[in-house]
Amino acid sequence: MTDYAGRPVLVTGGAGFIGSHLVEELAGRGARVTVVDNLFSGRRENLAAVADQIELCELNLVTDDLRPLLTGREFDVIFHLAGNANLAGSVHDPRHDFETNARASFNLLEAVRAAAPRTPVVHTSTAGVYGEGSRQPIAEDDPTVPVSPYGISKLTAELYVSAYARLYGLRTANLRLFSVYGPRLRKQVIYDLMVKIRENPRELFIYGDGSQVRDFNHVANVVQALLVVAERARLDGDVYNVASGESLTIRELAATLCERMGASPRFVYSGDVRPGEAQRWHADMMRLKTLGYEPKMGIVAGLTDTVRWFHQDLPPADPVE
Repeated sequence: MTDYAGRPVLVTGGAGFIGSHLVEELAGRGARVTVVDNLFSGRRENLAAVADQIELCELNLVTDDLRPLLTGREFDVIFHLAGNANLAGSVHDPRHDFETNARASFNLLEAVRAAAPRTPVVHTSTAGVYGEGSRQPIAEDDPTVPVSPYGISKLTAELYVSAYARLYGLRTANLRLFSVYGPRLRKQVIYDLMVKIRENPRELFIYGDGSQVRDFNHVANVVQALLVVAERARLDGDVYNVASGESLTIRELAATLCERMGASPRFVYSGDVRPGEAQRWHADMMRLKTLGYEPKMGIVAGLTDTVRWFHQDLPPADPVE
C-alpha cells in the first residue's frame, strides 16, 4: 500500500459509517485528512479517535460551493462517500435522495473540474444499480436496471463520474458496494436483526421468507478496496464491484447472528418483499482482484466484530416479559 505520510486527502461524508473508518485508516497512515460532512447522518463522535488529527469542514455538497476549499489545496485524492444510503428512505422521499446523491455528486465534479482538475475522485456507488441482476454472479458490464430511487440516483452519479473522465479528462472511478456492514452502522438488516435478537431472544421476525441472498462485506474490506482503487486503478471512469465473495441468505445470516449472540429464537417470516428490494445479489469481483484486492475480513470474523461493537454500543436491554 502507498505511504500516505504527510499527504493531503479529502473525504466527503467522512463522519459517516464507511467514511469514518476510511478517515481513521488514512490518519493512521499519517495522511493530512480533510473531512467534508453536513452532519445530517454523519456523527462527530464517529471521528472521536482522530479528531485532533483531521480537519472537519461542515459543508453541504448540495448547497455549498466546494471550490474555495479545493483552490490551492492540491489534494492527492478525493474519496467521495457523501450521500444518502437509505433504500427505503429513497422510496418515501425520492427528491431528497436525488439531491443528496446525484446533484451533490454533480456539484463536486464541477468544483473539481474548475479548481482541481488533476485530483482523482473515487466515488462510492451501490450494487443497487443492477436491480435484480441479469445473471449470477453480477459483473460490472451487466445491465443496470435499478428498481429503487436510490439505485437510480447512484447510477446517475456514476454516469456523471464516468462522463467527466471521458469529456473533461478528470481522473475518476466508481465502486459499486455490496451490502456493507460493521461497527457504527446503526441501520439495515444486520443491525436490525441484532436489535430484535437482543430485545426478544425467543422470537425473531424476518422480512420476506429468509431466502434473499446478499454478499455481505465488512467495512474494513471496503476501506481496503477504496485505497486499492485510488492507488492502482486506471481512473478513467472505470467501475468496480466491491464485495466479500461470501454470499448468505438472510436466514443463514440470522442463524449466525443468533449463535454469536447466544440466542435461539423461533424465526417468523413476513413472506413479502419490501418495495425496491432486489432478491439476490452475488458479485463478480475479478476486475477489482486484478488490482490486488483480496478481502481480509471474512463473514464469521466480521459478524463477531460487529456483535462485539453492538454490545458495547447499547445499554442492557429490558427483559422480555
